[in-house]
Amino acid sequence: MKHFILLFTAIIAFSFTCTAEESEYTLDNDAIENAFSQADEISLLDINLFSDKTLDIFSSVQSNTQALSRSSVNPWAAFALAFFLGEFGIHRMYLGSTKIMWACYTFSCCGIFGIVPFVDWIVLLVGAIQGDIDHFENNPKFLMWI
Repeated sequence: MKHFILLFTAIIAFSFTCTAEESEYTLDNDAIENAFSQADEISLLDINLFSDKTLDIFSSVQSNTQALSRSSVNPWAAFALAFFLGEFGIHRMYLGSTKIMWACYTFSCCGIFGIVPFVDWIVLLVGAIQGDIDHFENNPKFLMWI
């Protein structure tokens, strides 16, 4: 909860310091038009980026990334994210959970008043020590340990 209060205070303080008057920012339309008039127009037919060699390189890179196992997620990074940003569910996004999970954590009073992120933190600590957090990856449940 202390993290949430600190983050909220920092956001409020930052929002007051980042205000700018309207006169500070002006657009020079002539300079923009000049930049567009001097630019060269390129069509897709002019670009020969997708030759056979380039496609071979892209296919080998894609096959190498598909060959990576699910252990590409660092358990200690997930543990650190759960410690510092657990109230917002950022560690769940790192683990590959659904993209809306951050909203579930944030709008449920920081994960049911910090209880869910705290249990996530303990579970990820145990998993990081054991070196196995595979069953937490791509988990769509709100309570990832169940």
